[in-house]
Amino acid sequence: MAPDPNPEPVEFDDVAFRYSNYDTPFWARPNSESGRWHSAGDEPTQYLSTTVEGAWAELIRTAEISSEPEVALIRMPMWAAQVHPKRLADYRTFERAAAAGFPPDALVDEDYSRCQAEGRRLRAAGFQGVLSPSAAPPGGTNLTIFGLRIALSWNVRPVLASSIPATEIAVGFPAQGIVDRVRQRRAPHTSLEAYIQRARRLGG
Repeated sequence: MAPDPNPEPVEFDDVAFRYSNYDTPFWARPNSESGRWHSAGDEPTQYLSTTVEGAWAELIRTAEISSEPEVALIRMPMWAAQVHPKRLADYRTFERAAAAGFPPDALVDEDYSRCQAEGRRLRAAGFQGVLSPSAAPPGGTNLTIFGLRIALSWNVRPVLASSIPATEIAVGFPAQGIVDRVRQRRAPHTSLEAYIQRARRLGG
């Protein structure tokens, strides 16, 4: 089924988190490497998680860290950001993605090509980003924002949509036990498997 050309946009008005060892947590120039919702050379794309644990899990999965001793060696700044995008594609559950006509398995696939194509389509349709399941902690939610963003001081009220209040909340490593809950690369995604089983039961 082809994606709905005009999915109903949703808003996100909350704090989100991401790790970054730069002076700022946001990209202001085109991404130099491909990610799930963008290809190399696309406009800046910002990746955040709705929880601190989700952000740490993304780091652990990306770095392919699999043990507590490895986790204890991490020294990474964690940032909090007050984000308020108003036009997001809501694929935060596999059910919602399927209802919009987007393949649910693509959301956590190791091959990013389908999400990258959908990211281009959503940008062209005027969406500011997308909410989607995390590929790292099953049950987690990621927030991806399209376009240049600039960090403001935490207590500064933004005037432009491209400005986001952000602050560094910690420099260190994830809490003990998170690594055991991270879905490593090429491992089954338990939330996706549960969705597939539910869909089969309803279809049967």
